[in-house]
Amino acid sequence: MMIVSKKDRLLIKSLINEAEKRTKSEIVPMIVHHSDIYPAAHFRAAIIVSFLFSLALYFSPLFIINPIYFLWIQLPGLYVGYFLGHVPAIKRLLITKEEIEFEVCQKAYEAFFHHNLHLTANHNGVLILVSVMEKKIKIITDVGINRKVEQKVWDDIVSEFTEKVKSGNHIEGIKGAIKAASDALEYYFPAGENDKPNELKNDLIVEE
Repeated sequence: MMIVSKKDRLLIKSLINEAEKRTKSEIVPMIVHHSDIYPAAHFRAAIIVSFLFSLALYFSPLFIINPIYFLWIQLPGLYVGYFLGHVPAIKRLLITKEEIEFEVCQKAYEAFFHHNLHLTANHNGVLILVSVMEKKIKIITDVGINRKVEQKVWDDIVSEFTEKVKSGNHIEGIKGAIKAASDALEYYFPAGENDKPNELKNDLIVEE
């Protein structure tokens, strides 16, 4: 279970409030336990463990002649392996970098539209997503920002704070990403007197 303290939530909200006083953009931070359930990992674990069960029987001191026993022993191995695939540390070993990148990216885009970042008047929404199990940060920006800010700016921010996320400092990673993003946005989209009022909530979104 993922726990984010009230103190951290308030601090992140304060960071966003300060950031949006300096820029026209809308920044939305989000932290999720995982971006997908990765069902393929469960089946891979089931196959591996069932094979290990048969291998253990083969090298056991039991005198086995009938090969049907090597098939039967695979059944509990399949069940054990399938449920072991739910353990985050094991699951992460059984999914590829490509699968992780795809699912985290898809989760970020789903969240971007689900939380209405695409509906801001000036198309200036920014989603900063931290996916805990995958140890990834993903930043999604709307078209109004994409017209002026190069993707390299966001890639550099992701690269800078990914190490914090990998080391388990998810909150510090998201705080740093908010600060770096607001600095970049202030340069391209400085706040003005006639700016629209806050269009999106400034709270951290947490999804278990």
